[in-house]
Amino acid sequence: MAGLCDRAPAFLSPTGNQALGPTLGSIVALNCTAWVVSGPHCPLPSVQWLKDRLPLGDGSHYDLREDSWVKDNLSEVLVSSVLGVNLTRAEDYGAFTCSIRNVSSSSFTLWRAGPAGHVAAVLISLLVLLALLLAALLYVKCRLSVLRWYQDACGEVEMNDGKLYDAYVSYSDSPEDRKFVNFILKPHLERRRGYKLFLDDRDLLPRAGTAGPAPVPRPGPALPWPRPI
Repeated sequence: MAGLCDRAPAFLSPTGNQALGPTLGSIVALNCTAWVVSGPHCPLPSVQWLKDRLPLGDGSHYDLREDSWVKDNLSEVLVSSVLGVNLTRAEDYGAFTCSIRNVSSSSFTLWRAGPAGHVAAVLISLLVLLALLLAALLYVKCRLSVLRWYQDACGEVEMNDGKLYDAYVSYSDSPEDRKFVNFILKPHLERRRGYKLFLDDRDLLPRAGTAGPAPVPRPGPALPWPRPI
């Protein structure tokens, strides 16, 4: 039975050397769980913890919890040992090893993680905010220029600003003025620039004249009846 009792356990956690990088001031839990082959005459397996190949020292920095479950046929025992390490000093970091029956062991390596670098994240956030503010300022200041450039480059674009017209064009009914307005001014402003013009001969519709009802005469002041002579 000695050979059966000395068989190496099968570690469930950790499966190999596990490296962790907790920050200073935190508490980390090291879980050592394994299946151990057992028998009627085998002693219950025990877990021993080492730090840097030496037994654990000050118990105030550690919290140890152990549990075990035995199969009904006593063929295997599940051993679980959780070691809580309070990382308050730089000396608390190191190599922790859990050993079962001095037959097999598995190890944890705790290395000190530096403080999180927030400088880069803050700088990136400030740059993004500055870019958004600059884009908003350019949009407010250069919106019409951008729209006009887009119209010249990509064609006509409709500006839905809620206005019926952008400009009122008044001109005399002469051939020169009509020619200038209809063949030069209107194509340039409406087709190329997208403005909405109000033109007399196009948008001002004449009203149809209708004869209204005959006016009703208003009664004058009442005259006194002639007195008899």
